[in-house]
Amino acid sequence: MLPEVTKDELLYSHGNEPSTVNKTGEWRFLTPKRSEKLSPCRHGCLLNGEIPVWMEAVKQERWDEAWQTMSRYNPFPALTGYTCFHPCTEECNRGQLDQVIDIPALERTVGQWRLDNYRSEARPQKNKGRVAVVGSGPAGMSCAYYLNEDGYAVTVFEREKVAGGMFALGIPEYRLPRRVLKRELSLLEDRGIKFTTGCSIGSDIPLAELYADFDQVFLSTGAWKPRLSGIKGEESRGVWNALEFLSRINKGEQVEVTDPVIVIGGGNAAVDSARSALRLKGVNHVSLIYRRSRAEMPAGQVEVEAAEHEGVELICNALPREINTDGQSVSGIIFDHCKTNREGLVVDRSRSFHKSCGTVIMALGQEVDYSLFDTLEKPAVIFAGGDLISGPATVPEAINAGRIAAMAIKARIKGLPAPMLFKSEQIPVGFEELNLEAKLNLQLQNKQENPSDEASRCLGCGTCNSCGICYLFCPDMAVDPVDGRFELNMDYCKGCGICFKECPSRALVMEGGR
Repeated sequence: MLPEVTKDELLYSHGNEPSTVNKTGEWRFLTPKRSEKLSPCRHGCLLNGEIPVWMEAVKQERWDEAWQTMSRYNPFPALTGYTCFHPCTEECNRGQLDQVIDIPALERTVGQWRLDNYRSEARPQKNKGRVAVVGSGPAGMSCAYYLNEDGYAVTVFEREKVAGGMFALGIPEYRLPRRVLKRELSLLEDRGIKFTTGCSIGSDIPLAELYADFDQVFLSTGAWKPRLSGIKGEESRGVWNALEFLSRINKGEQVEVTDPVIVIGGGNAAVDSARSALRLKGVNHVSLIYRRSRAEMPAGQVEVEAAEHEGVELICNALPREINTDGQSVSGIIFDHCKTNREGLVVDRSRSFHKSCGTVIMALGQEVDYSLFDTLEKPAVIFAGGDLISGPATVPEAINAGRIAAMAIKARIKGLPAPMLFKSEQIPVGFEELNLEAKLNLQLQNKQENPSDEASRCLGCGTCNSCGICYLFCPDMAVDPVDGRFELNMDYCKGCGICFKECPSRALVMEGGR
């Protein structure tokens, strides 16, 4: 006599219920696995930030997750969103479809969310060690943040009366709102970091004294010493150094400027000086003159275009020979035509010209002032970073230097070897490698105003962006949707490789065995 068939067994025999008993995953030979590859944006990021990962969090409006991911490499997205020139966007694969992802805007959004949602709370006493940070610019702030985060007591010494270094004194307010900087500094203070401003290490406090009072010292005094050009007349009245000019303006101090203004240089300080000068009362004409071609200008092209749009005259391939004066004050400059070839800069004095002006701003770069070390009386282990080591560089490079220094300082205090850091040798995922035909909802669209919509435009190059293609194509239902994400279930995966072949972002690999 045949056994009685139950209703549930009958339903199962008709295929209305999936099997959870027969673990077909035990049959597989190849195994799909997520393997994050190097995205072009991360390759271009000077902070090595996990851009596709936090971009995915923004898409899902997981703001805390986006901040936590970003802060592993950059604790100040609200600042870098304004001040970084974002080479990451230049490599964005989305640009080959329509428009690149607006990474700066999304970075600012995450940073502002952090500032708006920060909540003060009682914190345990920092007792792992005491560290002095000399200089409160991007490198000093970064080092202080990561040391504080891991339980170290940090005191930051700043020679100026305001904290922030280059953030506060070298970058104009039109590029970085001071309310954002003040909020970031207030958060650091709330977390227990102490700021001592108006205190110059070397003159007010000998460097040797810091080494006696603290377990370790991090030096991040920047590169503020002006580089002289050596041309006749540069000591005349009416000639400014770019950083002194910007610093005075940012402090709210009076600056004497006579129209017209000539700015000499092609870097970011030169462009900032030109745009700041044009904003001063009584200034109607500003010329930015650079010795090489426009394409060779080291300044961010977005800023150069903005300067031209505001009315700054750009003259390239001109080298200053002599600054003329009418007694003591500046009256004009003699320039020679020049161009770049394989041998360097070639000057043609037969093609010279004179340009009248009342003010000259020299933006020829800065140098490091090493006099600080004169007060160090005996050998010491020195941790230093930012422009003090690299020379004038960028905000993200300084932040990265501060993070790395914090890792090395913690290892030193613990008596461990310094961490070994290696730059990824991976080749970024190219546009041609992506399987965009599999993206069912892919549409050509330009920048979106809503942050999550803009983040949804990210192609997730080399990184899972929860598109769900693996879920749709898997024949064995071995992909489980979990809280907006998709997880591979190895109990039922037979290793057919369809998910690997169809993945639009190439975030999967097939490995042998189980």
